Amino acid sequence: MKQRFQKLFEPGMIGPVKVKNRIIKTANGTSFVDPDQTVGERMITYYERLAKGGVGLLVVESCGTEYPLGIQHVHYDAQGNYEGVQLHMDDDRLIPGFKRLTDAIHRHDCKASIQFQHAGPWNPTGLLPRDPKIRDIKCASAMTEEELPGPDFLPSREMTRDELEEQINLWAGAAERAYRAGFDACEFNHGTAHQGNTFLSRIWNKRTDEYGPQSFENRTRFLRRCIEEARKRTGPEFAIHVIMNAVEYNHPRATTLEEGVELAKYVAEVADGLNLRGERYGHRGGLIQPDRILYPVPPDDLPKDYDWSRNGRGASVPLVEAVKRGGVKIPVWTACRLDPVLGEEYLQKGSLDFVGMTRRLLADPDLPNKAKEGRINDIRWCNGCLYCFDCRNRNQVLACRTNPYLGREHLPEFQIRPVKKKKKVLVIGGGPSGMEAARAAAQRGHDVT
Repeated sequence: MKQRFQKLFEPGMIGPVKVKNRIIKTANGTSFVDPDQTVGERMITYYERLAKGGVGLLVVESCGTEYPLGIQHVHYDAQGNYEGVQLHMDDDRLIPGFKRLTDAIHRHDCKASIQFQHAGPWNPTGLLPRDPKIRDIKCASAMTEEELPGPDFLPSREMTRDELEEQINLWAGAAERAYRAGFDACEFNHGTAHQGNTFLSRIWNKRTDEYGPQSFENRTRFLRRCIEEARKRTGPEFAIHVIMNAVEYNHPRATTLEEGVELAKYVAEVADGLNLRGERYGHRGGLIQPDRILYPVPPDDLPKDYDWSRNGRGASVPLVEAVKRGGVKIPVWTACRLDPVLGEEYLQKGSLDFVGMTRRLLADPDLPNKAKEGRINDIRWCNGCLYCFDCRNRNQVLACRTNPYLGREHLPEFQIRPVKKKKKVLVIGGGPSGMEAARAAAQRGHDVT
């Protein structure tokens, strides 16, 4: 029987890395990190479950290039002391935990990447450490409270030349440790309003040296140098891909899509792949999940470069199409509630080279295998409620209303085991709890009505 999703399950290359299909699990935060910021059983079982479901490339969640300023999620105790609840990769002691993680992912013929970030000025819901001694926000340029483009940011100061070199060393050092830990690739997050984007965006970059906004070459110089230095410390079989803003909105100095295309062309000279998104400054938040700004009612100024015809599904694909038309030859992708049907359509048209998915795979990690086997009706669909994102905003661990097993894969009580004695089970109530009870009972072998 002919495969329905022929392109979706066709192997693809990202630089030197061969991926078994075109589905990329894009990065998202979980706070499943152990108390000492190492990778433990909970995180390993979570990612192994995703790998087992058939995804081609799994990008492990945002990992800080330094601690604590590189991360943006912390928990506080009653005395005001904090601990990071986000990965970081600035110490060799962390490598063994990451090696256990990559071994688990590789057991399922899945390639492993990891996203690196430096929080920079982005401080959503005040999650950065409150201690003023360590809130030394170093960015491309100094920004006062009055100059900040929205409420989710902290004032910053301009990096000195020595500090700039230190930051490049941190990015390259993180990539080197990832390589030593067995990752096949890493992703440099220079998007949203993180440190890296303060060089790419004219909103943030007011420098007068060769890292300033005077040209596209200058604006991309910091990112390109981070990649070039990382190449020196990793092997030829290791891929480096980038997530960046192709466009920004709600500021007079925001990056236009035309500028984003030119920036992408310079980055593509040294990167192996691009994951594109946009940034929208203001009270309605950014564009990490494009469909979020449609609720409760769409704003009057919907981002004009997006496709809103499907209520957010595939909304950011036009950004990829623009960059590809501009001449970028390396693989390009995006994530915006794409599903196997839409993903196949965009791959067939050449609009995407890979299909990014996050929430779809949180709701059902078996989506790739089910799609490959033609079991579309068996997929447990993400309903777009954004509970997962809300958990992160409230500084809680990742959870999913559709998939109660998410993040609990390591717990014995959440293991589905066959029953010793089969029974006839009547479930009264067709709400989420009733349906989940029926599903779990059926999976264990009961006859459910």
